[in-house]
Amino acid sequence: MNSITVKVLGVALSVFILIMVGSQMVFMINNSHETEEAVLYTVNENITFKGMFLRDERVIKYNNTTGGVVNYLYDDGLKVSEFSDIAKVYSNEEQIYYRNRLSRLRSLLSDLRRAQSPGTTNYVQAETLRNKIQDSYLSVTNMIQKKDYSSVRSESDDLLYTMNIYNIVTGNINNFKPAIKQLKTEINELKSKIEDPVDSIKVNSSGYFVKFVDGYESSVSFNDLENMSTDELKKLFDIKPKTTENVVGKLLKSYEWKFLGIIKNTNKFLINDGLAIRFNSSNKIYDVTVDSIKPIDGTDNSIVILSCNELDEAVLNNRFDNAELIFDEYTGIKVPREAIRFQGRQKGAYVMLGQQITFKKIDVIYEGDDYVLSKNTSDDSYLLLYDQILLEGVSADEVSSGTATDSADSG
Repeated sequence: MNSITVKVLGVALSVFILIMVGSQMVFMINNSHETEEAVLYTVNENITFKGMFLRDERVIKYNNTTGGVVNYLYDDGLKVSEFSDIAKVYSNEEQIYYRNRLSRLRSLLSDLRRAQSPGTTNYVQAETLRNKIQDSYLSVTNMIQKKDYSSVRSESDDLLYTMNIYNIVTGNINNFKPAIKQLKTEINELKSKIEDPVDSIKVNSSGYFVKFVDGYESSVSFNDLENMSTDELKKLFDIKPKTTENVVGKLLKSYEWKFLGIIKNTNKFLINDGLAIRFNSSNKIYDVTVDSIKPIDGTDNSIVILSCNELDEAVLNNRFDNAELIFDEYTGIKVPREAIRFQGRQKGAYVMLGQQITFKKIDVIYEGDDYVLSKNTSDDSYLLLYDQILLEGVSADEVSSGTATDSADSG
């Protein structure tokens, strides 16, 4: 091949390359479209608001003329019979400590006796005990991490009891006679220090006892809530708590309580609907009923009254709390409303696949103001995660298949 031929081929090749590069640049310029990547998006329709707990409660008063210390006989939420003692009054705090310590030692003594009893040790296997010890240890650890201290004592006692049985079964310890003897000695010493109470506190009606008192107990008549006006209900949030002098607790007539709050107007629920609610003070979800919805004139807010019959520590020991009404949660591929197009009656969107434009169907599971959520699927005829969604109209000759319809979705 002579030099002239080589030069001609070189020129021809150079021209070909320039034509190809130029055509690609023209294609890219003429086919540049604004796109948005399809991503997963979660919509939570929950309603959050601050509210007030209201209960049918009556305070218990006691004029302490002795100067003694009150020791309650009931835990919060327990039923108290009419004319029962709900507390004893002792001369000093040491007397309460002696009694609590005595109760604790008697419980430990009983557990040690049971742990070494043949009726206990003859019917269990070491492997079973090891598994139970591991489970109890994990339970105690989880309770501490969750700050569930009220349950730690019971679970840790069970752990100690199981470990004592394990020590007997495996022969690590023959018996607990020395420990039992020591406990008996301490119990007898405490019994010699205990004095009679100087007074007792009784209730004249039955109910559910609660130590927590905040001064709001007599601020509103529980049974009149439904008849109160919107203005009267709003004023409940501004009421100043009354003095709790000489008040040592209260009685609840029943387990029923109500939660009063102000929320933005919504069509998500009606009166008598059953809802689920969660409070900041507890991870628990409560089932509540909508008793009342009262719009506030001149605003887009309403006062809502919810009721429930499930009583626990979080409900008993709070007056105000932040709440969350729990509704549906949707997760799907987010599609801007401006990108929605139709092929016939099929709703979808155009996407860029390399240099091609293709229509893909969408399965709408949620509609927002300026977007919709399409069901996340592996069917490639539908919009897929990470597809490049076109945000503008396209002409028919730009589409790889099908007929382009550039009318935007109106609903």
